[in-house]
Amino acid sequence: MSFSAALHRRLHWLNLPGALLIALLQRTPIIRVAATAGDYVLSSTAGNVLKAAATTLGALGAVHSMAGATTLSASTPSPASGTVGVVFNTVVFSVKGAQSAASSWTVNGGVPPGLSLKAYGTTTTGVTSGLINNASTLQLDGTPTSAGQFLLSLTAWESAGAKNTSTTFTYVINIAAAPNSAPTISTQPTSKTVAAGGTAQFIAAVSGSPTPTLQWFKGSSPISGATSTILTISGATSADAATYTLVATNSQGSATSNAVTLTVTGGVTAPTITTQPSASAVSVGSAASFTVVASGSSPLTYDWKKDGTSISGATNATYTIASAATSDAGSYTVVVSNSAGSVTSTAASLTVTATSTTAPRLSNLSVRTALTANQIVIVGFTMSGGSKRVLLRAVGPTLAAFGVPDVMANPMLDLYAGAIKVDSNDNWGGSAALSASFQSVGAFSYAASTSLDAALVTTIEGGRTLQVSGPAAGTVLVEGYDAGTGDTPRFTNLSARNKVGTGANILIAGFTLAGDGARNLLIRAVGPKLSEFGVTGVLTDPKLEIYSGSTKIAENDNWSATLAATSASVGAFALTAGSKDAAITVSLPAGGYTVQVSGADGGVGEAIVEIYELP
Repeated sequence: MSFSAALHRRLHWLNLPGALLIALLQRTPIIRVAATAGDYVLSSTAGNVLKAAATTLGALGAVHSMAGATTLSASTPSPASGTVGVVFNTVVFSVKGAQSAASSWTVNGGVPPGLSLKAYGTTTTGVTSGLINNASTLQLDGTPTSAGQFLLSLTAWESAGAKNTSTTFTYVINIAAAPNSAPTISTQPTSKTVAAGGTAQFIAAVSGSPTPTLQWFKGSSPISGATSTILTISGATSADAATYTLVATNSQGSATSNAVTLTVTGGVTAPTITTQPSASAVSVGSAASFTVVASGSSPLTYDWKKDGTSISGATNATYTIASAATSDAGSYTVVVSNSAGSVTSTAASLTVTATSTTAPRLSNLSVRTALTANQIVIVGFTMSGGSKRVLLRAVGPTLAAFGVPDVMANPMLDLYAGAIKVDSNDNWGGSAALSASFQSVGAFSYAASTSLDAALVTTIEGGRTLQVSGPAAGTVLVEGYDAGTGDTPRFTNLSARNKVGTGANILIAGFTLAGDGARNLLIRAVGPKLSEFGVTGVLTDPKLEIYSGSTKIAENDNWSATLAATSASVGAFALTAGSKDAAITVSLPAGGYTVQVSGADGGVGEAIVEIYELP
């Protein structure tokens, strides 16, 4: 047999798989021997040849395990998307196409603020940028806090802690800005009780976009510097014992937290006035009375003053003049004191007429408005000279009988004395007693005994507020009637607060003067001043117009400083000099009138219309 034939027969291993054959052929020493010394090759066993080939393939695999067709495996393909304030969908990174898993990673570029990149399945806060981080798999999660596009550079390494063979990938993350939304108090603060000298904290959580501005209030007064979600009161004293609220505001609206109370124990609580004395008007020889309600550590002392001078013997919560003379007319205040301090009431005026007045009295106030679901319209009443029965109504379904469209299906009314609810009604229930009251004051009857209109008759003294709302949107008529007899006691102030719109949605309040003769009135439309009481979104330039029927009889845009003393004489809060609030004094004969409040510049916002009786 020739050498070539023998060599062909004995070299059957050349039929090995291609990858193994290539590996063998790349081993230079064997090729050289095969070309020059065939017998040496032929003397090698197949096992030794295959062992050498396997060793070669293993070495090649180790060198190229992170190279070639290696790709980044991400549970969410690039680019990934997220939104500020919304939990990011977790992305898990690994290497695909390599013969072995990555043992470490180098991370460069920008991880979006609020997100963290960490070893998968651990609680590690994050990997270190630019350095080797030992892990086979990485995890990106969290809640983004900033919008933008972020490029993440991920380099996977073959070995842990050492930069051997590597492959680098780029991953794109797009974070969108949070959509605009009105503020929401997601966690309400809770009331606290602390010992005198202790520390109290009120904590709330707020959401909304843009990020709301925050302001804590003590009562109705803003607290300087209290503009975060946490209000801390250190070294608490009795003066800190009060009601606190947080107001969150952004371009989409505002939200007010639940009112919470701080109670300070182990110390003396300074007095606070919860019900101010009310103005009064009587004729010569009639009784006049002023009452204040105050809280604080006992004993409380009272010092009534007329025009700033103490009244001898006037040291109780109520000061009564049994038979008023014209000389008793003036401004009355009371100073309430205890060992922790003192507080002075607002001034209440007393008007004494020389003879029994024949001037008409305010006997009725009505406000018609369109409300959204759960929106509240607020109507105020002041009954001076004692207590008297009143009829209060919230009319919805019955308005449809008069052709009013889109009426409120189920209005509800709540009556408050300060912050305390003292009476309420949802459905009037077809009460015969209420029907008789409707007839006695000249109010129209309800359409049906089963209607869901609301009504109640109650006795009030001093100031009260009526709040009306409904679970669904619609038009509602709010009414308050003097249901008693005689001119004393009587309404001396009527008011209504609501959001003023444009067109048919301006604020319209109707009132009636019952009796004979004419009555002097102070009528105000207040917008800008309300912001000082914590009201947001106020009407910046209110304008008021007074109508008798369809005839305009008076109007005012911006009030005159000459009315400051008049406002003070009836106990109305002072307006800021130069503000764009509106006010006017008028003398009107008995009859029915309407006051219309609108934005002089076409604007919209919260406003209050007030009607005060003048001497």
